[in-house]
Amino acid sequence: MNKSKEYGYALYDLAAEEGLEEEIEKEFAEIALIFESNHDFMKLLSNPRISTSERIQVIEDVFVNRIQPYLLYLLKIFTGSRDVSLIPLVFKEYENKYYQEKNILPVTVISAVELNENQKQHIISKLEKLMNQAIVLQNKVDETCIGGILLEYRGHMIDASVRNRFKKLQYEIKNTDYLQAEV
Repeated sequence: MNKSKEYGYALYDLAAEEGLEEEIEKEFAEIALIFESNHDFMKLLSNPRISTSERIQVIEDVFVNRIQPYLLYLLKIFTGSRDVSLIPLVFKEYENKYYQEKNILPVTVISAVELNENQKQHIISKLEKLMNQAIVLQNKVDETCIGGILLEYRGHMIDASVRNRFKKLQYEIKNTDYLQAEV
């Protein structure tokens, strides 16, 4: 088991024992975003010229009394070993275990424009009935989609985009021309 998975699963198990899985998942998601979007902060916490105690003090100053103690302790471990770049990966592993245990299916919907809340809820409702699982939906915008949507989940893709319909039509036209040329 890799280090990210090991720590992510261990944190989840601790959280589950205390009934804190959801709270830690939300806090950890925010922390992972902070680390992913603030490379200077990660550089500071990984800097070998700054003593371990000073780096850990930065973590204390930023997060104490704002996050669950288990999560704070995890941040201190990775800060102490200058492995803070792993924190977003540990979060992904925690989130995977959380989703698995709670029967939640993360789905990414790709659309040409940002979907409104009604559209998102409609998709969630249909998918929950179809998949018999709770759905967590993330919307990504890809203007090349033209219209319609693409759904991605667990390595599967459902392509209901206009771009895909054009590709199918183009393929059918090419094959029709080829078949007619043979006759």
